[in-house]
Amino acid sequence: MKTRPGLQRLLLYSHDTYGLGHLRRNVLIAQDILQHIPGVRVVLLSGSTVTERFDLPKNLTVVSLPPVVKTGVDEYTSRDPRLPFSIVWRARAAIIADVARRFEPDVFLVDHAPQGMKAELLRAFDALRHRSPATRIVLGLRDVVDEPAVVRRTWEAQDIPTTLREVYDRVVVYGSPDLVDLAGYGMPEETLERTTYCGYLCRQPAAQPAVPIPGWTPDMRVVLGTAGGGGDGVDVLLATLEAAERLGLPSLLVTGPLMSGEDRAVLQTRVAASHGGHLEEFVPGLEGAMAAASVVVTMGGYNSLMEAIPSGTPTVVVPRTWPRREQQIRAERFASRGLVRVVDGGSGLEDRLEGALRAALAAARHDASTFDRLGLPRLREVLLDEARASQAIRLGSRAADAELQAEESLAVPA
Repeated sequence: MKTRPGLQRLLLYSHDTYGLGHLRRNVLIAQDILQHIPGVRVVLLSGSTVTERFDLPKNLTVVSLPPVVKTGVDEYTSRDPRLPFSIVWRARAAIIADVARRFEPDVFLVDHAPQGMKAELLRAFDALRHRSPATRIVLGLRDVVDEPAVVRRTWEAQDIPTTLREVYDRVVVYGSPDLVDLAGYGMPEETLERTTYCGYLCRQPAAQPAVPIPGWTPDMRVVLGTAGGGGDGVDVLLATLEAAERLGLPSLLVTGPLMSGEDRAVLQTRVAASHGGHLEEFVPGLEGAMAAASVVVTMGGYNSLMEAIPSGTPTVVVPRTWPRREQQIRAERFASRGLVRVVDGGSGLEDRLEGALRAALAAARHDASTFDRLGLPRLREVLLDEARASQAIRLGSRAADAELQAEESLAVPA
């Protein structure tokens, strides 16, 4: 077993079964690690179909998993209708286990799902236990998973508490303890003792924020609407365009790369008939456009709010409520701190948005100075701590092997 100083090999798992949230978070983590730790190798396991659309770090290795799509609470299907889900699942599990076995990471950072999608990580955990027992396995959780009662039922049904106790060396929460309490999820006491709240994972603000629409000037008032990955965001963007028009304001609508062609066509037709609407599928450095906008309308995904809130720009959230209430819970907690306004979706959304936009434009930019945005450097320290623990295990194993060899040599008759 070779000894490696510090964090040399980091393996990231991102199941990516719906939207862009997990992929975006893992890419952000990879960028930070590669920027600050010389010589580290980072491998990302991802089920996303749009990784090539991202500006990935040149030293990041992405291993693509056969894609699946979430269709309900813990329900999935293959994105390729020709392939049964059972075959795709077996392929994903085999790829993950093979990469883990061959890479022998110092740290394996799992995003969100303790057992992976439909327990696809269990083979990898077993492979690491036998091939690379020094690997430290860390679970990264966003600030909100779902309603505590729903999480408890799901975790108990899948025996997640046992996995947390027996597999994970550390749990890191990408949030603050005053906004989320993992004890409500039924997490084992011994796991809670190994849990660190690192704060929110936020990008550095853009040095020169700009809204990428024709004729934009810094003194213009612009409404920016974004739907995350875009899979279910067309109604929010249509209502944003309508509300902005009623207020006589131009708007930039960012669909995301996962919006269907049919929904995008509906938006394009409506934007073409509008006064001041502008449509983009993807905006690199979206946090810069948010900082320059007068008001942001977004759904309540983790990454979208981590871009909007630090900018100080007034933000209106229309949270998704199915198949999880995660976005609604997060939005309401941030609203209680005065960081966002929350508007319910559904019929009449454009009317509610018009009122919320009017109020947001009349208000001062919110004070984000108390928002804990230091998650990335704190997470980096956690991973370095775990890598040092991995190194100590490797050194101990080498010493034990050497001692055993010495004893065996002394036992051999002359």
